[in-house]
Amino acid sequence: MADHQHSNNFLKNLSQKKYAWMEEATAPASPVANASGPAASTQSAQASSSSPDARSKNKDISTTASSSTPKKTKKQKLNTESNHDHASTPASSKSSTSKHKKGSSPPPSSSSTTTKREKPGPKPGRKSNAAHLSKTSAPSSPSIATENGSRHVNEENDQPAATFADSMKDQPLFKYTTFPVKGYNILPTRNITSNYAKNDTSYFPGHKTGGEELLPNAEEEWRDTIIIHPGSRNLRIGLASEAFPISVPHVIARKLNTPVNTTDDNMDIDQPEVNQEEYDYALEEIRGELRWRMKNAKRRAVPNAEGQVIGFNATAVKETILDHNDPYKVEWTEVNKDIPYFVGEKALNVPVSKNSLYSVRYPWKNGTLNNQDYTSVNAVLSDLEAIWTDVIVNDLEVERADFKSCNVVLVIPDKLDHNYICDLVTMMLRYMKFKAVIVQQESTAATYGAGVSSAVVVDIGAQKTNIVCIEDGVCQLESRMSIRLGGDDITKTFASFLLKNKFPYADIDLSTTYDWRLAETLKEKWCTMNEADISVQVYDFFARTPFKPTLKYQCKVYDEVFLAPLCLVYPNILPPKSKKANWVNKNVTDDVIEDANNVRLNNMQYDSFPIDVAIAQSIVSAANGSEEKLKRYFTSIILVGGGGKVVNFSRVLEDRVLSTIIAQKANIDRVEVVPAPRELDPEVLVWKGASVMAKLDSAKDMWIADEEWEQVGARCLRERALLM
Repeated sequence: MADHQHSNNFLKNLSQKKYAWMEEATAPASPVANASGPAASTQSAQASSSSPDARSKNKDISTTASSSTPKKTKKQKLNTESNHDHASTPASSKSSTSKHKKGSSPPPSSSSTTTKREKPGPKPGRKSNAAHLSKTSAPSSPSIATENGSRHVNEENDQPAATFADSMKDQPLFKYTTFPVKGYNILPTRNITSNYAKNDTSYFPGHKTGGEELLPNAEEEWRDTIIIHPGSRNLRIGLASEAFPISVPHVIARKLNTPVNTTDDNMDIDQPEVNQEEYDYALEEIRGELRWRMKNAKRRAVPNAEGQVIGFNATAVKETILDHNDPYKVEWTEVNKDIPYFVGEKALNVPVSKNSLYSVRYPWKNGTLNNQDYTSVNAVLSDLEAIWTDVIVNDLEVERADFKSCNVVLVIPDKLDHNYICDLVTMMLRYMKFKAVIVQQESTAATYGAGVSSAVVVDIGAQKTNIVCIEDGVCQLESRMSIRLGGDDITKTFASFLLKNKFPYADIDLSTTYDWRLAETLKEKWCTMNEADISVQVYDFFARTPFKPTLKYQCKVYDEVFLAPLCLVYPNILPPKSKKANWVNKNVTDDVIEDANNVRLNNMQYDSFPIDVAIAQSIVSAANGSEEKLKRYFTSIILVGGGGKVVNFSRVLEDRVLSTIIAQKANIDRVEVVPAPRELDPEVLVWKGASVMAKLDSAKDMWIADEEWEQVGARCLRERALLM
């Protein structure tokens, strides 16, 4: 067989071996000899074997013909030879053709002109080419090999049986085996190595950044995007398609196996006693602040106001209101043994008493996960998942099975521990089964909501105040400050002032949920920092307790309504803060970011620090000596959060910041607090900004899916999220 040009020597040699027996088998064949019957075939074989010259001549002719004949022609010749081989079978085998199995095809015809083609293939029992020629012409053959050597013939009826090898007819075969050849049957084995997820930067070929499978569905019009903004007291959550979120208490009442002795572990009322001398000095300072402001506003103080208030409150008479006459009657939650927990308003309305089976807890505290009332971070995450799932299903009307098609934007505090961030993302992707998540900081979201690119964001929450400067939408790391002061401190201070003035409801206990809500309501209604409202005034309020009728009281107040919010400026009047729990692992290495300013930032977390001084210090740190930045920052302060929702608080804060030594050294002549645009509630400004950010084109590159989070982990936050 002549050699052909081929790029692969292995395939060339394999092809030569594969068709070698075919060429030798077809060389001595002749249509005339085959047509003459068995006798002619025998004579031809004898003549060819007895004449060496003829055999050599035929071999040369077959070699020349095989080199110039295409493969298709060779197969046709081989089929003709095979059919004539079957035609030379003795007549004694024809008697058994009627005994064949049911469903088998009839044997090939014995006619000299064949009409049925057979596939070429090796014949079992063939030992050599010469032996093959002698066996095909033999009158008595015990068995006949058929197509591809894979269909066996019964010796009695010569009937081929259908086998699995029939499906392999079209496959070429080796010479000494019936195994079909399909290209490269043996691939070279190599050691495959990869640097995937081993370096700081990884590329994801499966999910491209901004892939269509991660983005919200355009047909849903943002109804499949959920914005979650957790807080210490309230959870603001809603769909991106809505104008405003819903606000629910971020609390859970979970049933315990054994009764608890305390009614509520989260109010933190039992604080260490403050030094009386320091308290009196701080109280005199804030009263001096009130006198100075009253004088500047040309308002006269009421003489003997404190005596009038104490005298009236000491003799106040309470009035009982029946349930059918109380339009704001509280529907207390019915405790059922089959319900493991209640969330939101139902949790606050659980009639918790001594030795109760339910424990009321807030999983979010002081701007981070509650590490004081829980024994582990997994317990906190379990309560967070229960609260968020219940609110989404019941209030947002999104089924639990539809979470896999929803995207979530999670708004977190600026200085939340990165390990907690990873735990929250894992909870939402792995356990809550959301499609994709975006993590965004509160300060950046506030600038989106206010419609500005550079500002000083002062977030006064319930238990913590965060201050940070934003420059062109980027958080300035050196300007971040965190103070453990908030709206709850105003509530506690206001309640203490009321009790000093003989508050009629002397049994108020801020450790209970219903009395705490009463104090919160009185603070929101009565507290003001407008000098024109400082006078002796009479107010009515209602005290509602479980399983008791509603009580109505009358109370007089004077300067308590102004002095209580000043605790943010004069924190010395507050008792010391309780220490944090030690279950947080301090040895965990943060693999998201290793910042050179970590030591300095950790030192800028204070239990108590005047808020006006903190704002000025943050601005000076961000300005870095630039006079132009100083003036821009001092005139672009944004107040967000529900803790600072006190009448005229922004104007008092402007005066306090301007009077600081830092501002005076910088020659600042004007300080301005920018109001919320379009009269938005400062409490929902951050949520609104996150909703706007999720609809921008730049957000397409920020979605984190479950698959890549499981593969890469926390490194996705550095590449996808704008966390500083």
